[in-house]
Amino acid sequence: MEITLTFGIAVGGIFLSLALFKIRHRIRQFLKAFLLWTNKHFVYPPLLRRHRYLGPWSRADVLLQSVYFAMNVLCLIYKVSSISKAGLRAANLSLINLIPLLSGPSFNVLADLLGISLSKFRRFHRLAGVMSFVLLAFHVITVVVSRTSFSLHVPENLWGLIGGSSLCLLMLSLPLLRELSYEVFIRTHQALAVLAAYSIWRHLVSQPLLPRIYIYIFAGICLLTFLLQYGFIIWRNKAVGRSFPRASITHMNDTVKIRLTLSRPLKVKAGQHIGLWTPVSFWSFWQSHPFVVTSWSEGEQSALDLFIEPRQGFTQKLLEYSKSNRPPRLALFSGPHGTSAPVGEYETVLMVASGFGIAAQLSYLRQLIYGYNACKTRTRRVHLVWQLETLDIGIAVESLLNDALADDTLDEGYILSISIYIQSGKADRVPFGRRAIVYSGTADLTTILQEEAEGKYIKRVQEETEERGGMLVMVSGTDQLRDQLRDEVRGYLDDKVSLWELEYQPA
Repeated sequence: MEITLTFGIAVGGIFLSLALFKIRHRIRQFLKAFLLWTNKHFVYPPLLRRHRYLGPWSRADVLLQSVYFAMNVLCLIYKVSSISKAGLRAANLSLINLIPLLSGPSFNVLADLLGISLSKFRRFHRLAGVMSFVLLAFHVITVVVSRTSFSLHVPENLWGLIGGSSLCLLMLSLPLLRELSYEVFIRTHQALAVLAAYSIWRHLVSQPLLPRIYIYIFAGICLLTFLLQYGFIIWRNKAVGRSFPRASITHMNDTVKIRLTLSRPLKVKAGQHIGLWTPVSFWSFWQSHPFVVTSWSEGEQSALDLFIEPRQGFTQKLLEYSKSNRPPRLALFSGPHGTSAPVGEYETVLMVASGFGIAAQLSYLRQLIYGYNACKTRTRRVHLVWQLETLDIGIAVESLLNDALADDTLDEGYILSISIYIQSGKADRVPFGRRAIVYSGTADLTTILQEEAEGKYIKRVQEETEERGGMLVMVSGTDQLRDQLRDEVRGYLDDKVSLWELEYQPA
């Protein structure tokens, strides 16, 4: 390249940078307008409502999945000369789609590395799994059609059949196992994934180097993430001169509370969760379960609080153990995992929970009140709406809510309001704890959202000239509750209202 051309490119780049810097505010406004338009017409409108095994899918979900499918089809048919070669290309594409599925021992680690929520990574995992299975099925069909015989005495054919069968079982049988027992589901899923990876490798031993490179790539990535995950687990669970973490397990009204005393202090963001292992039964030796952290601190914490809903399996064993009044148990953990909502950027935060979904909101309550007292947040109004069937869970959480309200005392501003709705209750507007009000029936989310979006409960000095800040609606509740809020928030997008579905959602 000539020196004059290099000089010209450099001068042009400087002028372009200055021009973009001059109009940066207009670019920012355009991006905000484009994001608002995208949310109104693609992200929030549902194209497929929630069903038992499918949905909900927004227009954006369907569009992205269609683009992903089209890219695979294009790679499959582009300049292919025969069906047999298309089958071989489908096998390579299937391996490529398998790389993110087999790149780590845990979804949590991969989601953290990508900086996305666990729910989004799971949806991508399912989509890539379906795509890989479809491509593999096409490969198998072309092989069977193009060959006169398919002898299982040939190792290549035998391992190919085992690998394909493993992927088939992953796709067809595991939804049923997930409903019956999560512990059985996750271990079966992992075992079949390992079997499929090993079978594919054995199937490709006699093949050219290119297909095997894909196996070596995801094997290397999996080994690296494995070493990173368990290296952090060892470092966080054992400090020099300190004992391993201990879990103090208690209960109240058939809810489980755990205080995990750590070996070394740990910084945990609001809304994050940990993977907990503690031997409360024989089967628990092989299990690690995710639980959201309900405690929060500006700095590092020396102990973590967990609020757990007993269901079956491991959580039911925790409840049984808590009733035996035994001393704190040895416990190990991984994490913290997950994303944290930027609650401090909004003027109003509406927190909606049902049942045990309150566990995902408690750390945010503490963060918001601390930020308001320390003048580190823009938030001026926090409203927690909690829907319950009975008051039993409310009694178990009462002390935690009172602690949050006790900190909400700066200049007697009281930015936090708590409304509890009891479906089976009869009394209306009954005080509960400190400044929390219990109502009977179901929360009128339409009216509540309208009043909060209008800033009805925020005192303003200059009502006409002061611009209202944004509003964040955070939800951890039933599928019906989340779907309702998504439909409601869609009508307030022009008023700077956003919806954030927390990572923990109750059963």
